[in-house]
Amino acid sequence: MKIERVNNELTKELNLIVSREMKDPRLNGLVSITAVETAKDLKIAKVFVSIMDEKSEKDALNALNGAASFIRGLLFERLKIRNVPHFTFVKDNSISHSFKIESILKELHLSDENNGDIQ
Repeated sequence: MKIERVNNELTKELNLIVSREMKDPRLNGLVSITAVETAKDLKIAKVFVSIMDEKSEKDALNALNGAASFIRGLLFERLKIRNVPHFTFVKDNSISHSFKIESILKELHLSDENNGDIQ
């Protein structure tokens, strides 16, 4: 199985597990898996997590990392791969970064419109 397919399948299954099967109260709010980067030997994987409630980011990441063995066990049963990697859950900053870029672009656009009115 190619690494890309493994990453895509892991992302899909991890989202299902986090959204439907994890009962940890620290995972309140919107938590989603945005990407998985698996090592070529399939022994470890970095899981990128988007957490909408910034106040609960640390708690949510602690909950996910604490449940990594439980999640791994569920994936052993579901996936048709020989080795399920050990997971490290990390915050995905790409969404907040894209919002910042969008905000800056809007400000620049408004600034250009206002300067165009003066000329």
